[in-house]
Amino acid sequence: MRIILINEIIELIMKNKFVNSVSWVTCTSLAHADLPLSLEELLTDKGKLKLESSISYVNTERSQMQFANPIYVQTSATNFVAVPTAINETDSNSDIVVGTVGLRYGLTDKTDIYGNTNYLWRSDRQFNDSGSLKKRNNNLSDFSLGVSHTFMQDGKNPALIGFLETLVYEKSQDKKSFGKSWVVGATTYKAIDPVVLSLTATYRHNLKKNIDGNSYKSGNYFMLNPSISFAANDKISLTGGVQWLNAQADTQNGKKLSARNTSTYAHAGIGYGITKDTALNASVRWKASGQSTSELKLGLTYNF
Repeated sequence: MRIILINEIIELIMKNKFVNSVSWVTCTSLAHADLPLSLEELLTDKGKLKLESSISYVNTERSQMQFANPIYVQTSATNFVAVPTAINETDSNSDIVVGTVGLRYGLTDKTDIYGNTNYLWRSDRQFNDSGSLKKRNNNLSDFSLGVSHTFMQDGKNPALIGFLETLVYEKSQDKKSFGKSWVVGATTYKAIDPVVLSLTATYRHNLKKNIDGNSYKSGNYFMLNPSISFAANDKISLTGGVQWLNAQADTQNGKKLSARNTSTYAHAGIGYGITKDTALNASVRWKASGQSTSELKLGLTYNF
């Protein structure tokens, strides 16, 4: 019965030209086939060390006086890299690549500690009546530390996992800052074999920074991410869902640099457990509303 269902799903996917065109990157991995990738990233066995690595590619296009809100590149199930932008009086197109390396350690059966670092490569192309302009830059974007705790395991009631993390180091607008951003959130999920339903809520609070003598504050944001995962077998799982992001405006010396920004994303993926300890994953994420962006992500996790 499961084989027939899988064949029907594959046939449906092949008929959809859009999904077929990106199917080679639409994946999220599972070391355990009963959990979607976003949850697998939050769980580590006691005394085990897990390596998490990924590379994300983002393309964004803007034209004529469009917002000054940052571009949010998702680097994990719970966090984003905020890439600053400015109000544009030109047509522009940007390519952004973010490389992420992280380690997670299981302190107890219910508590993990983790750290992540992100490196950013960026290429901007702009055009106006005066001609075209190209800019490139790369830098270490940030380094974060966090802790997650399982308050309730999946059983009669859905599981509940809470997390707290801070950006120990961040480089934004060519200026360094330390401990100026905090993230708090929770994930709940329910496994109904072979499907897992989950919901993640995240709030990021940014503190003021001093940039060239000015008081600058990145906008706080709130994110909701409901998703569904289907375990095709003990090695492969498919996932999909939506994200809603509500980001406040950045401010400088108390003055808003743009309007509050809300946007909706859709995401889909597939993951493959290469071995018991190694999993390969890839995913695609695109804007359903708001700023025009698309994101491709390829990741690898390994349990020591």
